[in-house]
Amino acid sequence: MELLDTLRRFGIFVCQYGFSKCMRTAVCGLALMLPLLIWRRHRERGGSGNADLGFYSWFLLFPAALTGMSKLFFQRWSIRLHGLTMALSASWASSVYFAVMLALAGWWLVRKLLLARRVRKLYCWHSRRGHSHRGTEDWQACVRQVTVRDRWGLARRYLSRAGVYVTGDENSPYCGGVFRPYIVMPEFYLEPGPEDARAGKEEALDYENWRLTERGKVLLCHELLHLKAGHILWINLFALLRIYWWFNPLIYFCERRMQQDMEQACDEGCLYYTDVSEREYGRLLLEVAAGQEPIRLAGAATFLKDRDYHSLKNRIGNLRGKCERKQYWRTHRYMGWGCALILALAVLAVGLTSYPRYTRLTGLTLYDEELHMICDDSPQLRAAVQVVDGYLQIDPEQMDLCLEELGPEGSYVYLSYDTIMKVPGVGGGGNAGMIALEDYEDIFYLRAETWENDWMEFILKYLL
Repeated sequence: MELLDTLRRFGIFVCQYGFSKCMRTAVCGLALMLPLLIWRRHRERGGSGNADLGFYSWFLLFPAALTGMSKLFFQRWSIRLHGLTMALSASWASSVYFAVMLALAGWWLVRKLLLARRVRKLYCWHSRRGHSHRGTEDWQACVRQVTVRDRWGLARRYLSRAGVYVTGDENSPYCGGVFRPYIVMPEFYLEPGPEDARAGKEEALDYENWRLTERGKVLLCHELLHLKAGHILWINLFALLRIYWWFNPLIYFCERRMQQDMEQACDEGCLYYTDVSEREYGRLLLEVAAGQEPIRLAGAATFLKDRDYHSLKNRIGNLRGKCERKQYWRTHRYMGWGCALILALAVLAVGLTSYPRYTRLTGLTLYDEELHMICDDSPQLRAAVQVVDGYLQIDPEQMDLCLEELGPEGSYVYLSYDTIMKVPGVGGGGNAGMIALEDYEDIFYLRAETWENDWMEFILKYLL
């Protein structure tokens, strides 16, 4: 029963403190989402702009998710907001929030596992450890195309680990995996070799010596650019951010716009790294949209996520003038470094304006036998009491002078110390001693040295 009661109290604390912290981060996230969406709308109307810059701009939402302990929420102008979040956290809203968040996280994880299982059942056309065949030349040529500027060879080594799978379904090509990258290509974009073409259809379905069509090579380069740019990692991180802020409807719009910017960035890359023209690439987009059903995948990037008219119009319109850009690679590189610097500065600013993980307060508070506070960290009390290695050392003369001014009634006083503070108004732990007024060396420490207290203090300090 004691263990269940401890778990219950721990669960209540996690829900209340975690909910109030999430509400504070949601305010900062909302303050960033609105201008980002307005800027995205302005770029759509203008029909210009670099898609990489739009994609990188959404990364600013991640520092906002770290502002739960920011000192900005404990100023005079924002203290009411903190009080509102604390009031909501004490209600049933905190339990509902965590219940929905855990349900969404579980469903997202199940979808990822189902997708991984589905990919493993497909035919592996090319893998790192597989033997070479005629299609291997096409694969290696595509990898060389998208890594032509890879000075250190890191991207080429990473892409060489990717496995290519073939599916007979009429879906859009897609890729996934962070540590074990993979690409799934529809059978439609592969063609059998001369020998396989003369063989029977059943004998040719092993795809061993099939080659990529010209459009298949362009689509494969598109998926390789997703893997090279780390889009899969950011898709998964943004999905976690969406689960964290599930109650904010704008996060769903931001996620969709981020994925559209990501696709447009790969479209620009395809025009740069391949020989395809803007007109041919636009026709390829329309072909995929007309002949195949879009798919919804957890943690993966697909060439065509939806067939929405405005989405296709923006992607095709974004292709104008991209083939004439001679400085694509340099612009892409400098923009990546610049956005990484801005993101690092944003994280640094969050760290400098936030409270530490926990603060052990040095203040001393004195209570009478009725637990009424009679002194809160006064100079006289500090001169009379010192805390050494978690124990109290009392100067009798200074303590007599302090208690003479306070005049407590009864035989004992209580002194609390070493309290842990997370943020103002939230904390706990600490210790307390019951001091006999007749003999200051007669101190009974009220904090029980049990595993429950040690565990709760550890959780309070580090895990939230």
